[in-house]
Amino acid sequence: MDNQRLARLCGAMDGNLRQIETAMNVEIARRGAHFSVRGERRQAERAARAIGKFYERAADELTIDDVQLGLAELMHERPVPAAKA
Repeated sequence: MDNQRLARLCGAMDGNLRQIETAMNVEIARRGAHFSVRGERRQAERAARAIGKFYERAADELTIDDVQLGLAELMHERPVPAAKA
């Protein structure tokens, strides 16, 4: 894991993670490069996707505006129906 990218993902004083927590109504815990997300299942899954998406984008600077726009996109995403067995 790229430490510089991880730092950009988390933001100053974990501000980007706090934005995700607030927007998704979840709790994010981080230990090194490992994240755990707690909350309502659907929101926790969205938050986990957000973390992955923002990590990819963090190869370059990741601003609070980038995070807020990305969260807005994720919040309006339609859920994928579960496959029938």
